[in-house]
Amino acid sequence: MTIGEKVKKLRTLRGLSTVELAKMSGVHQTTISAIENGRHSSPGLDTIEHLAKALRISPLYFFDDRVQTPFDLIEDLPSEISEFLLREESLPYLSLSKKAYDNGISSKTIEQLLKVLQENHNEKGLKVNAGQTRGEKTRSRAQGKGNSK
Repeated sequence: MTIGEKVKKLRTLRGLSTVELAKMSGVHQTTISAIENGRHSSPGLDTIEHLAKALRISPLYFFDDRVQTPFDLIEDLPSEISEFLLREESLPYLSLSKKAYDNGISSKTIEQLLKVLQENHNEKGLKVNAGQTRGEKTRSRAQGKGNSK
């Protein structure tokens, strides 16, 4: 895969236009287009570093074929998994999954645990006052704390 193909793949996975990537990276939009279309096949190191930072990837990804992302390893990764992996807030969940895997906890056991946790969470949700969502209850609690000062 060329540098341009890698840039385009990551850009589209992140849902960015070339204009948006240009704003984020400081690399001119026409340069990004030229890289992606193979008209600029050997961009400078500064350009690669700026693009890599904006795409949240190591610059090595563009130069070393041994450096791969999950998107390179799994061709037909479901879009909901791709979207989850691209969110910064998913890292704690991925770390927990890795820890469970390292400790020999099966995915079936985790599914059962999640089911129990969801049931427990739903039971607590039912105890919320009728007609008031949990979000409304949280806001009214927060407002109550603010009034008690």
